[in-house]
Amino acid sequence: TQAAVMDLITTLARERQILAGLTHPHIARLLDGGATPGGQPYLVMEYLDGIAIDRYCREHALPVAAILRLLFKVCDAVSFAHQRLVVHCDLKPSNILVDVQGRPALLDFGIARLLDTEMPDGGPSSSSLRARAFTPGFASPEQERGEALTTAADIYSLGRLLQALIGAERL
Repeated sequence: TQAAVMDLITTLARERQILAGLTHPHIARLLDGGATPGGQPYLVMEYLDGIAIDRYCREHALPVAAILRLLFKVCDAVSFAHQRLVVHCDLKPSNILVDVQGRPALLDFGIARLLDTEMPDGGPSSSSLRARAFTPGFASPEQERGEALTTAADIYSLGRLLQALIGAERL
């Protein structure tokens, strides 16, 4: 439908705006973006030759200390985003790839939110209307309830990620 196409265009434009300000060694880089002559929006991201962080940890049988070192790099990337008022909103294993050198990269800011995107009339911005998109098992309670989000939502998700990587029995 036309509404779905417009929503996709808005989402990709917002993701492009967010990614344009996030240059960090552990965040996938935006190379270009725009629309085709037919109006189809696109993003061009750097190619990341890696696997999901949970699979990487399993396949390399990483001890807890190595998992923590890897996760510290992810936390640094999330902190960098937070300093720029960006809440990722979808931190989960499949959105963090680890390359053959063991470097993690955070990707998929498709449902990310800017913390200062309230409309002048006090109404919700387009990004806050999308706050109901989340990944069960990694989303914060306030995200699941559709409440206003802060950086605390990502911090909660990082804790759930830690639990998934190390396992509850090892915490």
